[in-house]
Amino acid sequence: MAPRQSKTAKRNKSQNGTRSIEPEVYSDSRAMNLLEDQPKPKQKSTVKKMSKLAVKKQQAKIRLYGAKNGKDYSEDQLKIPALNRAIVPGVKAKRGKKGKKFVADNDSLTLNRLVKSINDKYDEVNESKLEKARRLEEIRELKRQEIERKEQEKVDKLEGKKKELRSKASVARSARRKNAKARRAEDDDGDDESPKRKKKKVSFA
Repeated sequence: MAPRQSKTAKRNKSQNGTRSIEPEVYSDSRAMNLLEDQPKPKQKSTVKKMSKLAVKKQQAKIRLYGAKNGKDYSEDQLKIPALNRAIVPGVKAKRGKKGKKFVADNDSLTLNRLVKSINDKYDEVNESKLEKARRLEEIRELKRQEIERKEQEKVDKLEGKKKELRSKASVARSARRKNAKARRAEDDDGDDESPKRKKKKVSFA
């Protein structure tokens, strides 16, 4: 029967198997200095070299279609319309920044409101409660005037549309009347020219 191994011997045996071996070059300073003078080996490039056949094909494509500038654009960047989608003529899709609103040159009301409301955070530093209340009241008044103006514009637009429809209807009505008069006159002229029809008489024996 084999002799029984102690725990220490077992531990040493397992440690010996996992021990790493370092070359003496790294522990010797003189050898390290000699290694530093040596040129470092170049790393292999990760880019795969093209075969001769692939290069020939690429050159042929360049001769046919021209060389690419190295930039590929997506369909969104090129603004290409989606397939199987009707393009309405005369209707342009809005592009650019969303929520951008331009103030008209003669719109002093909106301009004043913007000027008063933009400097809010700077005015708050050194203004009394009374001044702040007055300024906020002015802004509210300007906003109210803007809303009233918008409502008036809506009403004017509606009235203009109604007037336009009425004028179109009156023009069409007068045209119909004129056509009816002309038709009636033609019918009257036709009756005068043709000989009067004799009434059929039926006699019983």
